[in-house]
Amino acid sequence: MDDALLDLYSTRMKALGAAVKEDHRLPAPTVTVKRRSPLCGSQITLDLVLDAAGRVTATGYAVRACALSAAASAIVITAAVGCDVVELRRIRDLVRAMLKGEEVTFPGGRWEDLEILRPAQMVRSRHGSAMLPFEAAVEALEQAAETLKDNEISPVAGGTA
Repeated sequence: MDDALLDLYSTRMKALGAAVKEDHRLPAPTVTVKRRSPLCGSQITLDLVLDAAGRVTATGYAVRACALSAAASAIVITAAVGCDVVELRRIRDLVRAMLKGEEVTFPGGRWEDLEILRPAQMVRSRHGSAMLPFEAAVEALEQAAETLKDNEISPVAGGTA
């Protein structure tokens, strides 16, 4: 990657990281997940509010992270609104594949900033930091789905649910 492109990514990464510097926790989230990267110590607390269809309607956060993890967190926090677990798993898997060196095409639109994570591909020790918010978001949606499933009313004998 040429120096001009790295500078562009670096500038955008810093701007994204600055966007999550102040905590923005939600007062009544559907689910909260806290994840920590053991290698660098970055951590994210992610609050999500979900609608009845399991789509994210609001995000809250507390991010204590390196520049890479903070930028990735900002991307997830902003782009996750409107997503369900299927879409977030797909995005997480694309980022993971890219970091492993696979050729991937990221979706544009709300996910266009994923491109700034490409330089992390060259530094294997940073992959966990880049993946942290994606893993947190998927974990949160999976926990929420499991909770909803556990709270469903089971059919009564002779009746219907």
